[in-house]
Amino acid sequence: MAIEKMVLLKIVGSLEEMHPILKQLILCENVHLNTDINNAYNNNYFIHQFESDIISSSMYSPINYDNLQSECIKYEQIVEDLCNGLGLELKVDKKILFGNKYCIEDAKWDLNIIQSEIGNKVKQIKNKKIQIEELVKFRDNIDCIYDKSIDFDKIEDLNFFEYEIGALSSENKFRLKRNYENLTAIVLKLGNIKASVEDMYIIIYPKQFRDETKNILKSLNWNQLKIPEGLSGNSLQMVEQIDKKIQMLQNEILELSNILEIDKEENQYILNKIFNTLILEKKVTELEKKVDYGHNLFVLNVWVKETDKISVEESIGTVTNKFVITEKKAKEMSKKVKPPTKLKNNWFTRPFELIVKMYGMPSYHEIDPTPFLAITFCLMFGIMFGDIGQGLVYFVAGFIIYNKFIKMKMAGSLLMRLGGSSILFGFVYGSLFGLEQEELPWLPSLIGKPLDPRNIPMILLAGVVIGVVFLTISFAFGITNNLRKGDIEEGLFGKNGVSGYLFFISLVLTCVSITKVTNLPISIPIIGLLLSLLFMILKEPITNMVLNKRPLIHGGVGSYFTESIFEGVETILNALSNAISFIRIGAFALNHAGLFLAFLVMSEMTTNVLLKIIILFLGNVLILTLEGLVVFIQGLRLQYYEMFSKYFNGDGIEYNPIKLSK
Repeated sequence: MAIEKMVLLKIVGSLEEMHPILKQLILCENVHLNTDINNAYNNNYFIHQFESDIISSSMYSPINYDNLQSECIKYEQIVEDLCNGLGLELKVDKKILFGNKYCIEDAKWDLNIIQSEIGNKVKQIKNKKIQIEELVKFRDNIDCIYDKSIDFDKIEDLNFFEYEIGALSSENKFRLKRNYENLTAIVLKLGNIKASVEDMYIIIYPKQFRDETKNILKSLNWNQLKIPEGLSGNSLQMVEQIDKKIQMLQNEILELSNILEIDKEENQYILNKIFNTLILEKKVTELEKKVDYGHNLFVLNVWVKETDKISVEESIGTVTNKFVITEKKAKEMSKKVKPPTKLKNNWFTRPFELIVKMYGMPSYHEIDPTPFLAITFCLMFGIMFGDIGQGLVYFVAGFIIYNKFIKMKMAGSLLMRLGGSSILFGFVYGSLFGLEQEELPWLPSLIGKPLDPRNIPMILLAGVVIGVVFLTISFAFGITNNLRKGDIEEGLFGKNGVSGYLFFISLVLTCVSITKVTNLPISIPIIGLLLSLLFMILKEPITNMVLNKRPLIHGGVGSYFTESIFEGVETILNALSNAISFIRIGAFALNHAGLFLAFLVMSEMTTNVLLKIIILFLGNVLILTLEGLVVFIQGLRLQYYEMFSKYFNGDGIEYNPIKLSK
């Protein structure tokens, strides 16, 4: 439950071995490219240092990576066309490329062989399918003609007139009407095109006005319908001819497909290998643009997990020995260098990374907030939405999402955990689909009814106590993060540092003293308030004094104190609102019980059993959807605004290793 340790590798290799080395880095799928590391390494220094040690062969011929990329794109399109014709699905699978020396030249050779054997048949199938699509579309259009007896052959035979069939939208139809005086033609509506806002028309015009008529139709976005070659007669006859032609084309496609089916399995394997090779080469061309060059060598900087460092070196070692790898751990570098962040959480807390990433990615030197968020969010959601039955609905819904929707596994896991928390607190409240011990005497309960007058103050106070505990931990995380970064000023004297926490806890103790909950003298927390506020106002001069820096205040003294006083006022307001905000935990727990009570009272107003069930069912649906969403949002608000603001910046870079997949 932490952030993976990272190490920055500088890979220096011979230019003639760059291509296979880059391939291996991509196939490893565990290196994160970093081009902004000027503060970590000086590439020019390394190029100069190893230039004489790593020398390329005199026979080495540089690769033109622009041409390679163009070739890959061209051949990839050919592969996709062949697979579409064969009905095959291409899959990105790096396992196909491991353990062999299959290269782009091999892929081109195999592709030429396959294309010569089956390319023409695949092309024929594709063209015939296109013909079928065009015929089906034409059939649907002419099938909408009202008068099926119109013989288009006879209109075609007119000596002085020409005609066009086409479609016009309603808007363009009205524009055509306004241009009737400029149109030397007969316009007749033939029918309404199904599933379209357009209508079918026939335009008959004198041959000497052909250009004039076509220009007007073009301005109206006239969608001409051309009669396919070989069709004649009226619309009914054309439909019959189309059906026969489609049947003939389908038979021809079936014959060609049967021939292709013979070697389909072997072709699928070869085409997949070619496809993956082309994808790999394209990735290499992209990675090549991030490389620094010398006369004989290249330099590439990548981040890897410390646990993957050896495997990366071994992987490169399988293709060449003309390389040198140096390393630097993240902790050895300047704070200006930002290593990527790879979260490492257990099975329970991992789904809550989704909520963390919605806010931002933790930086490498921050504490990962995911475990703390997982525990606190589950507690808050369970307290606010505690019900055995409703929690079970969420749990089952999450289980279904997790198993049925691959892209939503994390969301499903998250919903299962929140549902489990709701079930747990349902036993605390003794609530099953809103029904409590009065309706279900056998249902166990730890505290009794939430709306019991004896429980209401306790539940509200519990929310505040939980808030104080959660905020205390948040302050501790914030102080740790600031001290890790070496920010003494914010860590000790800032509003989210030690002074800020002393102010917050002093304010809480002041309220405790005023309400006589304990016998604590009010003077003690008041002194704490004043001292901590003074430290926050004077945080810059105190820090500079401790660190022996001069001047004590940078900039104008007046502007500094004005800004500090306003920040102090903001701190007071934030401290007051922080703990009070957590009252909403108890308030929503009471609201949850009260909302269902309203539906229960409504159901008791009728003697019809079926109507009672319907009212209670609708009440549960409303609570599960609307109130469940509101409670989730309130939980997010408490996390993001009250807790994350104390310790989490979220300005990290997510670990994104180079992968073969698109």
